[in-house]
Amino acid sequence: MRSCFYDEQNMDKTILIVCMLAGISLSVYSQKEKEYSLEKKKELLDKHEKAFISMGEKIRDPYIAMGKDGKYYLTGTTAGTSWGDTVGVKVWYSDDLCSWNDMGYVWQLMDDGKNGWFFNRPPKDSGKVKNQYAVWAPELHYMKNTWWITISRNGGGNGLLKSVSGKIQGPYKETDVHYDKGIDSHLFKDGNNVYYAYGFNKLAKIDDNMESIPDNAFMTLELPGKHPMGYEGILIMKYKDKYLWIASGRYGYEPTNTYDLYYAVSDSLYSGYSSRRMMIKNAGHGNIVQDKNGKWWCTAFDHEYSGKWCCWLVPIDIRIENDDVIVDVLDERFKPTEEDQKVVKELSKNGVPEQWKGKAHWWRPE
Repeated sequence: MRSCFYDEQNMDKTILIVCMLAGISLSVYSQKEKEYSLEKKKELLDKHEKAFISMGEKIRDPYIAMGKDGKYYLTGTTAGTSWGDTVGVKVWYSDDLCSWNDMGYVWQLMDDGKNGWFFNRPPKDSGKVKNQYAVWAPELHYMKNTWWITISRNGGGNGLLKSVSGKIQGPYKETDVHYDKGIDSHLFKDGNNVYYAYGFNKLAKIDDNMESIPDNAFMTLELPGKHPMGYEGILIMKYKDKYLWIASGRYGYEPTNTYDLYYAVSDSLYSGYSSRRMMIKNAGHGNIVQDKNGKWWCTAFDHEYSGKWCCWLVPIDIRIENDDVIVDVLDERFKPTEEDQKVVKELSKNGVPEQWKGKAHWWRPE
């Protein structure tokens, strides 16, 4: 397929044609996959070649962390505008990434958070948000001898919870780290320093006690070019001595119409990032996890190969090449094509197409 940006003067028209063709192709060739048996999942985990459903219960934004006890812990969005009345942070644990045990809710907004900021903050866009009291995209982090949960609230707003017992079961208290706008908060530890991030590009060093952030501490990460990294789901990780800034997005002007991860690389946390590129296709708002055998995976939940939102594991390799960090996606269904990378490169050069300005990122013409 020719690049959908080969003629800049007819960019919008070309994008529409390629998007329609790509949509036809996806509908013909995509196949829904069901959860495999435990034995089959363990085989796929060992082979590290094909993505599979790790946990089949309904979940969005799946996040997996390793505890000091050697267990994997999984959380994600399990309540929202149409997910029922139980709003909070649900956790599962596993010894092998294949068989998961439900721990239930470790923090509930209507109970544990009833007297806190998350419940009592002023509602936002009340005419547009169906459920003001839903919470999104929690992450689990074990730092400074206890567990922390970053979490967002429907309608905008994000913050940080701390386990006062040191155990993942909690109980959790709200810290003074909370913000009235932005979603998808995240923690990143680099040496003795811990950083709090949210949205797709906001970053600040948190105080040593991890319960407050100095005023005006946030900075905005920047890329070369005219297109932003993403619009949500920030992740920061370090591989060897390189920093990876990762974010998510689904863009209606990209021909694949998929929810993807994008990334850039730098020698410095705060600046000097490379040009944006697609990291893992179909893995928007996933997180990168290394298993006990040293193999790398990315979680995923929203793509055409699954009949419902649930936690997939996508096999990847990470390597240094020519002073750059290369992410090799080992399952072709999730691997960015040369054409995908060409589109991303042209977007960095030209920015958002005129027809999409002022519209939702994922808007596509009918």
